[in-house]
Amino acid sequence: MLQLLLAVGGSPTPLSLTEAAAVVGLVPSTALRQLRSLEAAGLLERDDDDQLYRAGPQLVELARTVFVGRSLASAAQPFLDQLAAVTGESVYLAVGEGARRAAYVATAPGQHALRHSGWLGRTFPTVSTAVGAALAGRVDGDGVIARENTLEAGITAVSSPVRINAEIVAAITLVGPTFRLDGETLTSVRSAVADGAAQLSDSLGTTSLGDRPMR
Repeated sequence: MLQLLLAVGGSPTPLSLTEAAAVVGLVPSTALRQLRSLEAAGLLERDDDDQLYRAGPQLVELARTVFVGRSLASAAQPFLDQLAAVTGESVYLAVGEGARRAAYVATAPGQHALRHSGWLGRTFPTVSTAVGAALAGRVDGDGVIARENTLEAGITAVSSPVRINAEIVAAITLVGPTFRLDGETLTSVRSAVADGAAQLSDSLGTTSLGDRPMR
């Protein structure tokens, strides 16, 4: 089944059932059962008109997430490191995985003995989270959104979207204990996160000033 997925998903042109079966050395009847399973999962799709198989929406989204995540992680690391150094809190870069999930693809650890850690590479639901709001562009006037006690009790997350040519592709998120992220400290952190996200966006080629909060 994985060979079929690679054969069809990696083909520059759509494949017929016979062609796909021949590439992986299966009889058409066996290939058809596996192709139907891949189609049901959204990894492949078959055109009703020409009956040819091609990459499905879930496979395209997976490829986009992996490519964007790896590329952005490398580009974002200096900005994450700087933000963690300035605030002392742990910082992550999150990318979306579908409509309701995201993954942390890069991180810079905080400097406090009590700090948030261990979430690099983890996938998590974005409903009601700061990351989810930032990836959807639902931020406050300063370009940032803060949420408490969503994924973990006693934890505050402060997020801001990262854009490439006005399109939101990721979110920078600072995470730390709620008792430390309040009052003037939270205000300062919000400004630092907004600046970090704006600087990363600029480095990735963003030129639209209308997408950046005015200060």
